[in-house]
Amino acid sequence: MPDLTGYFLRRLADPDDAADATADVLLVLVRKQDQPPRDRESLRQYGFGVARKVLLKARRGRVRHTELAERLRREMVVAPQVAPDPHPQLASALAKLAEKDRELLLLVAWEDLSVAEAGAVLGFKAEAARQRYSRLRARLRAELHP
Repeated sequence: MPDLTGYFLRRLADPDDAADATADVLLVLVRKQDQPPRDRESLRQYGFGVARKVLLKARRGRVRHTELAERLRREMVVAPQVAPDPHPQLASALAKLAEKDRELLLLVAWEDLSVAEAGAVLGFKAEAARQRYSRLRARLRAELHP
């Protein structure tokens, strides 16, 4: 195992990534216990073969992740999404709400979800979401227009 860990530490920038990759190799070796190589040297070579495949898979994943992040950056530059600048009183009233209550209101107002859809996102049944939404609107109305 120290050989495998060293292999990954020399090839991956992050020690945590190296530890994860080593664990992936060990998992493969454990799963293949029914047909292990006969001698120690063959087992070592087999382990490094698995390690190389794990490393290539990790690199492909990093490339895909980098390409996706770059594509998202380009799209955000083309069509930036700017959150509305709420009125200071509204921002203050929203800040006083519990996180799930605030999110329910914002999913409906900003993301154009129905109350039932927003409730489903937050794990509420449709009727419970409608009741909660109604109470929250009344509470905000009272706070903003005393």
